[in-house]
Amino acid sequence: MRDNHGRAAKAYSEATGAPYKTSRSWAVQGFISLRRPFPKRCGDSPKSVAELCADATGWQKEDCLKWAEQGFISAALPVPDASSAQQRHLEAFVVHVLANALRDVQLDSAVFGMTRLVPLPSFPVFYLHPDMADAVVSAVLPRFSASHGGIKGVPGMRPSFPPEGGLDLRLVGTKARIRFMSERADWRPTLPEDVAPGDRTDNGEDDQEVRQLWRSEKNLTALEAEELTYWNMGDSSRRRNAIERDWLLSRILRRVAIANLAGTSHGWANTYTHGYEDVVIEWCCGEDPQYVKSKLLRSGLVTPPPGLDVNPEPGFMHADTIYFGSGRAHVRRLYPSKCNIPQNPAEYIRELIRGRYT
Repeated sequence: MRDNHGRAAKAYSEATGAPYKTSRSWAVQGFISLRRPFPKRCGDSPKSVAELCADATGWQKEDCLKWAEQGFISAALPVPDASSAQQRHLEAFVVHVLANALRDVQLDSAVFGMTRLVPLPSFPVFYLHPDMADAVVSAVLPRFSASHGGIKGVPGMRPSFPPEGGLDLRLVGTKARIRFMSERADWRPTLPEDVAPGDRTDNGEDDQEVRQLWRSEKNLTALEAEELTYWNMGDSSRRRNAIERDWLLSRILRRVAIANLAGTSHGWANTYTHGYEDVVIEWCCGEDPQYVKSKLLRSGLVTPPPGLDVNPEPGFMHADTIYFGSGRAHVRRLYPSKCNIPQNPAEYIRELIRGRYT
């Protein structure tokens, strides 16, 4: 088997003078590859670029600075993109699933159940809210739910336990994967169980059959394959829409620290999707949506990637919507002048939500 990472590292080391061991690490992480030109430093201030990266991802500025010094990130695109279409597909589907599963039940502003991430191109590492970690895992793993009438979770996602701890989640039949870690160092992920007809899940929401499809380790189940045809917008005339949606949603997941601004007023946010088309992040009061939108745009959210001919923007553009070709992200505040939730009920709601996870 050819060692493509080693070959890329050797070529990069020879071209730049970087140590081979460091270069190989960057190749494994997806920053360099023989399939595309090596990154080059531009005239941007590495320190300023690193600050943008750290602000968007929540990750430590020291690592962001190293990436900026190598030209892996820039002022135009300060957060690394996913390294492949399969990786973007996986990350975008995670946004789709978690936006709906965690709608109005987040804790401490963790809009997708995440507090920060290491934005590696080939396998980002997401740190989960310590109380929400197992709920996030249960949400993304694919299962058939009789009460739902179909599949929930990310079709094709399969779990494994890495020696470093946490949980690896890969897309079966591809190299795409992500890693979940918890802000609680002693976290041991709990994988969901099947539910027999008539039984109930731990959260008491289902009293019909739940069948965990992720147990089919090597292959997609027929139910998963059918769900993917809808997600991929099988009609060739809409394939471009799916590609642009995946770019946008993957990038949003990689800017989780900015997305989490939506929950700063009460701790939760109203997140959902319209079918397979978009994502909505809205909140009661607090942060100005134009401020959140400006931070997302400044982080390179809609910077056109090399080689992608993005669909033109629509003639009419809504102020609270971010457009990436046909991709849409709606970022809005419901009550700009005054919160409609008094303090005591808001605190009561927070405690009810917290009770779901304990």
